[in-house]
Amino acid sequence: MVIRQAVRLISDMLESVTDDAYFEARQIVSEISGGKMPFEEISEAQLAECEDKAKRRKTGEPLQYILGNWEFYGRKYFVGEGVLIPRPETELLCDIAIGHLKNTGGTAVDLCSGSGCIAVTVALEANIKTAGIEISDKAYGYFLKNIEQNKAERSVTAINGDIFDKDILGRFEDDSLYAVLSNPPYISSADMKALQKEVRYEPELALFGGEDGLDFYRRLIPMWAGKLRSGGLFAVEIGEEQGKAVSRIFEGAGFNPEIIRDYSGHDRIVRSIKR
Repeated sequence: MVIRQAVRLISDMLESVTDDAYFEARQIVSEISGGKMPFEEISEAQLAECEDKAKRRKTGEPLQYILGNWEFYGRKYFVGEGVLIPRPETELLCDIAIGHLKNTGGTAVDLCSGSGCIAVTVALEANIKTAGIEISDKAYGYFLKNIEQNKAERSVTAINGDIFDKDILGRFEDDSLYAVLSNPPYISSADMKALQKEVRYEPELALFGGEDGLDFYRRLIPMWAGKLRSGGLFAVEIGEEQGKAVSRIFEGAGFNPEIIRDYSGHDRIVRSIKR
C-alpha cells in the first residue's frame, strides 16, 4: 500500500469523530511514515501503527496527544497528557509581544506557561530573554523538553512554581520587565460543563478560571503590574466574551486597555502599555 491509500484508509476510520478527518489522517500517516511522499510505500508495521492511533482518536483523545507533538509558530512542541495543547489563536498574543519587544534587549515573563510555546516563541522571534512560570510538574516537564527541542536554552528560563507565590514574584525586580504575558485558565463553570470531549482530556488546572472564568485575571493583573517598567506591555489571552470584563480589571489596576480581535472576529487579547 502507498501513502496516499493509507491516508484514505485512516481518513475513513476518522469520519465519525472529526470534521477534519482527511487532515488528521495525513498528520498521523506523515508522523508514522517519516514524511514519505504520496506514492511511496508504507510498511505493514507502519500501517498498523497508524490504525492504532486512529482507534485512539475515535475514543475522543486529542490528535496532538496521540502524535506527541504539535506545531506552533512554525516550531514543534512536545505535548501529552497533563499539558495544554498550543492553539493557533495564541499566536496572536505572540505577534503582539514580538512587535513590542523586537530587539529591545529586555526581559519578558510568561505566566502559566504550560508547554512553553509563548515564552520560547517570543524569546526567539524578538531576540530577547524570557522567563516562563508553570505550576504543574507535568507541564513543566514538557516546558523543559521544548526549550531543548527548540534550542532556546540561552534565551528562556523555566520556573516551576505558582505565579501568585511571593517568592516567585520576588525573583523579578519592580519596574524591570519589558512585558508580562499570559494565557491563563479562563473557562467558566458553565462552559466547563459544555466542553468538547477532546478538550476534557486536557488538564483542568490549565482550563478552569473559576465561576465566571475571571479569577486569574483578578489576581495576576494587579499583582504583576508593579513588575512592569514604564512603557512595558501587559497582554493576556481571553475568552471570546470576556473582553469588557478583563478590560475593567486592567482599568482598576491603572491601565488603559485595548481589546484585540482574532482572525475570526472574536475578542482574543487585552493589552495595555504601562504609563
